[in-house]
Amino acid sequence: MSKKQINLFVGSIGAFIGVFVIAYIPQIIANLQGVKAQPFQPLFAAVSCLIWVIYGWTKEPKKDWILIIPNTAGVILGGLTFLTAL
Repeated sequence: MSKKQINLFVGSIGAFIGVFVIAYIPQIIANLQGVKAQPFQPLFAAVSCLIWVIYGWTKEPKKDWILIIPNTAGVILGGLTFLTAL
């Protein structure tokens, strides 16, 4: 499988998953107040962001830093929200 095919495949998955990811601000607030909320939405948000990071990293002819940088933050923050919700 070529880098171009991987890029198209991962980009398609990321776009599909991105439609289903909603803001989880109320969950962050609940977690900070000690009321644990369900952990799955931030986990899926982190996975979606990770897919976009992979897509941006494999983009040719050059990496797409506009996708990589903010989605890296999404991976980290989504992961932290997931962990605090457990």
